[in-house]
Amino acid sequence: MSLVTLGKRGAFLAPLALLLVLSLLGNVAHAQGGFAMSGTFGQQQFQIPQGAEVSGSTIYVVVFNEGDRDLQVRMASEAPFGVEALFSEDEFPLKPGEQMKVYVTVRVGENAVPGEYQLLVRAEAAPEKVEGIAIGTAVAQRAKLTVTGQSALVEARVVSPDGQPVVAEVRLFKLIDGRENEFAFSNTGILEVKVSPGHYVARAYVGGKKLAEEFFDVAAGETKTITLTVKTVYFAHFGIVLNYYTETGELAFVKVVYQISNLYQPMADVGLVLKVSLDGEALEEIPLLSLSELSLGDIGGSWEYTPPQGWEAGTYTFQAELYVGGKLYTTSLEEELEVAAPTAVTAPFNLLLIVSIAAGVLIIGMAILLVVVLRRRRQY
Repeated sequence: MSLVTLGKRGAFLAPLALLLVLSLLGNVAHAQGGFAMSGTFGQQQFQIPQGAEVSGSTIYVVVFNEGDRDLQVRMASEAPFGVEALFSEDEFPLKPGEQMKVYVTVRVGENAVPGEYQLLVRAEAAPEKVEGIAIGTAVAQRAKLTVTGQSALVEARVVSPDGQPVVAEVRLFKLIDGRENEFAFSNTGILEVKVSPGHYVARAYVGGKKLAEEFFDVAAGETKTITLTVKTVYFAHFGIVLNYYTETGELAFVKVVYQISNLYQPMADVGLVLKVSLDGEALEEIPLLSLSELSLGDIGGSWEYTPPQGWEAGTYTFQAELYVGGKLYTTSLEEELEVAAPTAVTAPFNLLLIVSIAAGVLIIGMAILLVVVLRRRRQY
């Protein structure tokens, strides 16, 4: 059980403050009122060089509210100089019975001092009043951290058998005392990361399935290039082509072009969806393709897209998602389009030319008429 007087950002508020006690029992920490934490962070053994960071889908804590009160939770950390813990969620509410999974990234600065440390991450619940004293709870996990002064580079890429880049999950693990510790993660099929020397394994996943892996050693100062070849369904091409009105030069529509390559096996119940967003907010999802079976080989197509409300100023994002059996299998890379604020509408060039010619004819006609009138006056 953990009790502490909390104020703004966890500061002590009263002279009678109670000491914070962090209960770390196995992988689960408990505090008063059913406030608890579990997860994998406390099992990690980080070995990180100066100027690098570690993150991954297997580095996280889970915060629980098993009590009967609403809680406002804030994440914090205790780290040595030059080291910081970054959270996917810094602050969030938890109703009774709810939980939150928080991913942790450990960043080591260039000025961090090499050595062995303990790194603590903590979840603090907002205080409640008990007999005039602000009482709060906190739970934490602690991991081992080694900051090294030596580093190397790892570049991992996922490709098809014919050498084309494949959008896939790439995960890099460091083997320490026979245990795998996730070091880095990418969902683009390309991973470039600064690492500490040692023994590693890189793996490629598509649709949640491991399709390739490679074990390797990397020495201090070395740049290691790893190629993971996979047979799978992937986007061989995805892009956008802009089309403009000839008369005004304004954007008319965007042609979305895609090509899917299946090097894996025939797959049933396949769907392709185009997702469009504006400044990070979802606009719409458009079905592009629906097949009872996707055969081996290539298939492609295009779609002419115009926003329902017309083009607005901002950043449009286009991405295609491939579903198999109703579940997301893979995605394309994102394509972005910057649309500027609309300018004043000008007359088309052809119209301006006609008006100019008409004005010229009118002026010449008036000049001829004036000459005729003047000659008649002289005659009289």
